[in-house]
Amino acid sequence: MKAQYGDAVVVEHLDLGDPANWQRFASVVSIAEEQNLDYPLVAVDGRLRLAGSAQYYHILPLVQEALAEG
Repeated sequence: MKAQYGDAVVVEHLDLGDPANWQRFASVVSIAEEQNLDYPLVAVDGRLRLAGSAQYYHILPLVQEALAEG
């Protein structure tokens, strides 16, 4: 997405199987467990937006929405 959006978008992959990431994102993991959500999880601007898919075409509209909101 960087080519299209320049520095406005940062994409990170975080393995929640890594204990360091699990601790860092314990609140997200807790929500996923409470709601029985499937992995992978996708967050945009720190908000959990998708569960069970990390397809580009599912994520792109969420990124565009977040950029439009500013």
